[in-house]
Amino acid sequence: MTLLSRLRTSHWRTALGALAGAAAGALYAHFVGCRTGTCPLTSNVWSAGLYGAFVGAVAGWPARARAARDDGAPGSPPSIPRAPTEG
Repeated sequence: MTLLSRLRTSHWRTALGALAGAAAGALYAHFVGCRTGTCPLTSNVWSAGLYGAFVGAVAGWPARARAARDDGAPGSPPSIPRAPTEG
């Protein structure tokens, strides 16, 4: 598997999230953002787009693969040892 195909299959969600976040950040700064220029994030469309891209990329970052469970049942929570009860 080549590097380009591996990146395309593994980080497509990250790139899509970054693109959507950049668009959302830029649109927010353009239509709603700070008009006086005192707000460091939303006074400039480019900085808001960059911040939105970062947030979108973090939200779309692929999760780590889950470790194999010892009990063998797929999707079941790990068993927790319980203390003996007196009775």
